[in-house]
Amino acid sequence: MIVTAGRPPTPTERKRKLGNPGKRTLPEASNVVALPPVTDDTPEHLGPAGGAVWRLVVDECKWLAETDRPALVLVCEKFDRRQNFLARLESTEPVLFTDKGYAYPNPLVGMLSTLETEIAKLLAALGMTPTDRSRLGVAEVKAKTAFEEMLSRKAQRSS
Repeated sequence: MIVTAGRPPTPTERKRKLGNPGKRTLPEASNVVALPPVTDDTPEHLGPAGGAVWRLVVDECKWLAETDRPALVLVCEKFDRRQNFLARLESTEPVLFTDKGYAYPNPLVGMLSTLETEIAKLLAALGMTPTDRSRLGVAEVKAKTAFEEMLSRKAQRSS
């Protein structure tokens, strides 16, 4: 389990872009090690759900390095497990009853909830949520401005 306390530190890359607002000394850019990107060879043991997540992440999350591979494999394995839990829940009820008629929650529901919480934490640690991407300064989803919208409509009409 990943435990975070307080606000995470601002990435050095972002401080450089902003002009280092805190004025603390930053490591020399020449001393920063360039890590190799995560390779796109999907681990063979992953199932369909985990393999799909692997391919999506490797194709779209260019900030991930080969050193992130263990966490990425773990999140993909958890997606496979989630798929398994969902399939098993389809064949049973979310509420079960004892032989005396007392209701109790299906243990799969709790296990699924715990698993989804773990997945969310791993995705955040790898910078795969909008908030975490913005904290890392690696990607930003930008809506088109009204001017850009107008230009794209004009380009579509003329083509």
